[in-house]
Amino acid sequence: MIKKIWRKSSLFPISIIVVVTAIILACADIDMPGYPNALFAPEIIHNDKYNPFFRSYYPLYEASFKEDESYFTDFNNCNIIEWSSYFQGHVQNLDLRYILYKSRVGEIDTLIFSIKKPGYPISNKLKSNSILRISDTRSALDFLYYIGFAKRCEEYSTYISDWSDEQTGKDPKDPRNDTADMYDLARGGIKQIANAKSDFVRQRYAFQVLRLYYMAKNYDKTLQFYIAQKSIFESTSNTIKYRSIGYLAGAYLKKKQYSTANYLYSIAYDQCDSMKVTTYLSFQPQEEKDWQQTLAMAKNTREKTVLWHMLGIYHDPLRAMKEIYALDPKSDLLDLLLARSVNINEEHFLSQSMEYNFMNTADSISYINPKLIKQDLIIFIKGVANKENTPKPYEWNLAAAYLEWATGDNHFRNDLDKAKSEAGGYGLVLDQVRLFNLLDQIKQGIAGDKKFEENLEPELVWLKNANNSDGFRQSFAHEFVLGALVAKYTTYGDIVLATCFKGQMNDEATENNILLTALENLMNKKDKSAFETYALSEFPYAKSDIIELLAVNLMYQHRTKDALVKLNEDNSTGNEKLNADPFLIHMNDCHDCDAALANKIIYTKRSFIQKMIELEAITKSDPVNAADAYLQLANGYYNIGYFGNNRVFYDTKATNMSDAGFDYREYSPVLNKDTLPNYMSSVTAESYYNKAIAASKDPEFKAMCCFMAAKCEQNAFFCHKLKNYTGDFKSGKYFSMLKTNYASTKYYQEIIKECGYFKTYLKSN
Repeated sequence: MIKKIWRKSSLFPISIIVVVTAIILACADIDMPGYPNALFAPEIIHNDKYNPFFRSYYPLYEASFKEDESYFTDFNNCNIIEWSSYFQGHVQNLDLRYILYKSRVGEIDTLIFSIKKPGYPISNKLKSNSILRISDTRSALDFLYYIGFAKRCEEYSTYISDWSDEQTGKDPKDPRNDTADMYDLARGGIKQIANAKSDFVRQRYAFQVLRLYYMAKNYDKTLQFYIAQKSIFESTSNTIKYRSIGYLAGAYLKKKQYSTANYLYSIAYDQCDSMKVTTYLSFQPQEEKDWQQTLAMAKNTREKTVLWHMLGIYHDPLRAMKEIYALDPKSDLLDLLLARSVNINEEHFLSQSMEYNFMNTADSISYINPKLIKQDLIIFIKGVANKENTPKPYEWNLAAAYLEWATGDNHFRNDLDKAKSEAGGYGLVLDQVRLFNLLDQIKQGIAGDKKFEENLEPELVWLKNANNSDGFRQSFAHEFVLGALVAKYTTYGDIVLATCFKGQMNDEATENNILLTALENLMNKKDKSAFETYALSEFPYAKSDIIELLAVNLMYQHRTKDALVKLNEDNSTGNEKLNADPFLIHMNDCHDCDAALANKIIYTKRSFIQKMIELEAITKSDPVNAADAYLQLANGYYNIGYFGNNRVFYDTKATNMSDAGFDYREYSPVLNKDTLPNYMSSVTAESYYNKAIAASKDPEFKAMCCFMAAKCEQNAFFCHKLKNYTGDFKSGKYFSMLKTNYASTKYYQEIIKECGYFKTYLKSN
């Protein structure tokens, strides 16, 4: 059986992969974090040219969407530097940039005529270009003739198809369909090779011809031309030499000669840093057989190690590291593979949930699964670390220490100490050492132990404020640590500190007045420990937010006087305006209509509570108006619930319902339980509508209250609706009461006109 080499360079499909100029150009448009959860920062390798190949969700590390056209400008700076060297610095870079990338062909011709015929009419803009002031006019003319030729090639060599054309495979506007013109240009370029003064310019003409053949999809001609002009292509070692090798490799790839193509890509990858990304993305080993053929082409140890390095990024970093280490323990190509191998393993033994500290039992440390840590990886890394014969031994000791800690091996401390001593003050390594010590401190510590908390607090403060600009995974590490503390203090029974570390409260917590009161008491505590102060710093709500939430909860428990007393503890709370008149009702709810009323009565949370207290007093002291007061109380409770016109009553900084949304249909699996969140329940409103019915003798009034009670009943059904229930509504006792007791009222007839549910009910009953 032929062994396949499967690609595992990215975790998600690339949205577009286009082969252009023999190089795969990749774009990713994925709305998610740049890389999987990890505590081990790959930036410790301290070699920026390898950063694009760190483990990522994208084809490249921290990739952002890149327009296709920008791939053709990747070499612009290198090109300017090389032409500046050609002119020995006598032509200014800004002038070179204009000629190379902004000028028109007609302007190039004008510059040529100006050099050949002094006094030739020329614009002031072109006259100021320093190309006209150099003494070596032959070099200047060679340059300008070449640029004129290159600009004529541009429409073929840098054409980008429309996305729709790429999908259909047809692009009538593609100039590359006209191969005859491309071949004419190529013939002209070949003539210019002989006329050029220097190898530098000859090489560039050859590059343009090679690219034309490739763009014309004549891959045999591409190979033949390169071989025939090999001495010119290799005459100078600059980016053009390696870009030409890229086209050569691309032609071999198109002809499915993978071994040769991959070998050539490795040469360009190693020798030309500006081509590392594009050559890697084009690197395509297929099977073990062709891979061995590629290795056989390597002329020396460096070439072999580069090939293994690229295969390690592409597929198997551990295998590649073993091969490279055996060939050259001092190789700079090991570092990237070490970081990738650890990060890849982290994807398995670390939970990839991004919400450790929001879960009730989110012990992030216990989520580490030692069984998923590759033992052969630990053995290899530990072996290399012990020999200390790599250029950066701190990387290996740090990696060994981290994996040992994750497996529960207490020998990790020795390797961590070595990494710290070897780092030489390298900040990122020192941060990593401190983080791993902190994780173990939490793992070994006992919640509630004052010494443990005293020692832990400064480390927590450090992590919370740590700088992540050098690659330190501060954000995830901080969340990971909070998750561990949530679990530790939940298990210990200190739900107050656990809630602080969560940083967010669910419905159960926001309706737990005992918990909220305990949080307020902690905030009021005068002799708080440093650890308690830190815990509160992770809790995003102020004392005023807790006071307001407690008052709101008391209102939903129809403890109006207690709610006002609580609210009065902080006069800055409860002053937000409600959306609409909270005592206004309709047969069919229309929240936007109520909010848009020009003459609406304005209430705040505070004034609404005060009004509800007044209404309660009327029910006890004024029997004549008691029924109407009960109705207004019922309306008030209805409207501050989910289905009413002032659901924002429950929207506090702590509940943050404006972010969570209010559509019960999106959360029905959560809401299908016996006890609804306060703001979802219409039970209190329903009870007051019943009290209003009992206190009144007016059939019309009673019919209205009965219908509103029916709406409360239906609202409860909506929240508890079973998935297999096929109807839009479910009639209950109030529809029956309306039919039995109030059929003779005018309001009953209005209900029939306005309420489709009731009309449907009557047809079947």
